[in-house]
Amino acid sequence: MNQPKVFFSGLNELRAIAAFSVLFYHVELNNRRLKTTSLFDFPLLEDFISNLGNAGVGLFFVLSGFLITYLLLEEKSAAGDISIAQFYKRRILRIWPLYFIVIGIAFFLLPMLYKSFPLFFEGQSYFILKIEKLHYGTNLLLYLFFLSNVAVKIFSPVAGAAQTWSVSVEEQFYLIWPWVIKLFSRVLIPVLVLIIICVGIGSYYANWFSNPAIRAFVQTFNIDFMAVGGLCAVLYRKHKAAFSRLGNDRWFFATVIASVVIQLFVEVYPITLSASFALLIVCVIERQVKSNFLDVLGKWSYGIYMYHTAVMYISFSIVDHMNMNSPVGDRLMQYALVIGLTVGISCLSYRYVELFFLKLKQKFSPVITGNI
Repeated sequence: MNQPKVFFSGLNELRAIAAFSVLFYHVELNNRRLKTTSLFDFPLLEDFISNLGNAGVGLFFVLSGFLITYLLLEEKSAAGDISIAQFYKRRILRIWPLYFIVIGIAFFLLPMLYKSFPLFFEGQSYFILKIEKLHYGTNLLLYLFFLSNVAVKIFSPVAGAAQTWSVSVEEQFYLIWPWVIKLFSRVLIPVLVLIIICVGIGSYYANWFSNPAIRAFVQTFNIDFMAVGGLCAVLYRKHKAAFSRLGNDRWFFATVIASVVIQLFVEVYPITLSASFALLIVCVIERQVKSNFLDVLGKWSYGIYMYHTAVMYISFSIVDHMNMNSPVGDRLMQYALVIGLTVGISCLSYRYVELFFLKLKQKFSPVITGNI
C-alpha cells in the first residue's frame, strides 16, 4: 500500500515568522533587563513586544495541534488505526536531539565559558545572574524529563534554556494526543471543546493550587492552543470546500490578519488568539502562500528558536567589547550578530544533525509529510 502524502504550503513561512517574533522579543527583553535602551521604553510598543513573544510561541502551539491532529487522522483513515509506538518514535527523533544539545549548552557550555572568560561577559549582568544561580539537582532533572515549564516557574530561568519550556509543553501534548485521537475519534469535536474549556479554567484558577510544582504545571500547560489547532484540523478535513471558500476570500484573509495584529496591541486572550491563528493557518494553506526565503528559514525554525538565546548572550558581549559609543550602532550590531549567528548555526544544525534524524523518522511515518 502506498503511503499517503500530505504537505501544506505556507506553514514553514509561518514557523519562520513565529521563530523571529520570539527572537525579537528576547533581544528587546534582554536590553530592558540590562537597563539599556529598549523598545519596551516606548509605551505604545511595550504591550506589542510582550504580546509578540507570547504570540510566536502560541503560533507554534496551534501549528503543532493542527498538523499532529490532521496527520493522526490521516493515519487512522489510511491504516485503520494509529500506532502509538511509531508516533512516539517520530516525535523523539524530531524533538529530542536538539533539545538535549541545548540543555548541554545551557547547563555546561555557557557556565564553562563564563568561568573561563568572566571579563568577556562582564557587561551581561542578567546572564551572569542566571549562571550563578544555576541548580544542577532538581532543576536539571526537570529539564531532562521535559518539565522545564515547571522548572522556570520554581527556579530562576536558565540562561540559554529558558525557551525550552514550550518544547516541554509540546512533549506533554504529544504524550497524550495520539491516545485522544485513537480513543475518541468518533466524538472528537466535543472532546476537543471540553479539553479547551478545562485547560482554560485550570489556567485561570491555577493559583488555587498550594503545591508550587502543580501550580506551575497548570499555569504553563497550554495545550488549549494545540486543542484549538486540532479542532480546526478536524473541521478542515470534514468541510474542506467551505474552508477553501473562506480561505480564498481576500476580505476574510484580511480580517484574520487584522485580528491577529490588533491582538498584539491589546490584552491577549488565549482562546481568541489561538482561533485567529487557526484561521490564519487555513488561509495560508488555501491561498498557497509561498516565500522561498521564509520557507528555508522555516525549515531551520526549530534551531532558530532553540539556539537564539545562547547566541544572544554571546553577541551582546561582543557588542559590549566593540565600544561603538553609539546606541543605534549597538542595536544594529546586536541584531546583526544575533540573527546572523543564529541562522548560521541553525543551518549547520539542520544539515548535520536534524536531517539525519528526520530521515530516520520517515521509517516510522505511515503518512509522508514535509511539514513536521
